Amino acid sequence: MNTMSALSAAIPGVPGVADIEVQPDQITKVAKIVDEQADALEDKVRQLLVELTIDAPAGDVVSSTAADAWNRVIARGDGSYAERVQNYIKELRGLAVQLRKAAGDYQVGEDEKIKALGDRGAGPH
Repeated sequence: MNTMSALSAAIPGVPGVADIEVQPDQITKVAKIVDEQADALEDKVRQLLVELTIDAPAGDVVSSTAADAWNRVIARGDGSYAERVQNYIKELRGLAVQLRKAAGDYQVGEDEKIKALGDRGAGPH
């Protein structure tokens, strides 16, 4: 057996479209889980953000500059870690919306197929 044949034999086949079963209600459940995780992350970030913001330990220029730099990088500036996490949460919510839309679109497509087939798809009576 040559190398290409061995490699081809080791790679599992890709299922055909007919082999994939989509269940819109399961996709909707996944969307709900994604939303719940986004909510939990947002709550946690909100709690921790207060703790991550620091006050200058002294009134001198170095302390206030360092505290301000920390707060910009971590908690409140453009590109801060807090902003990145908030963007991630938005992306999670967007994913949930896309999943719900896909489930709805799939269900509409299935309903249209059933309607188009009429009684032909019902099998023997």
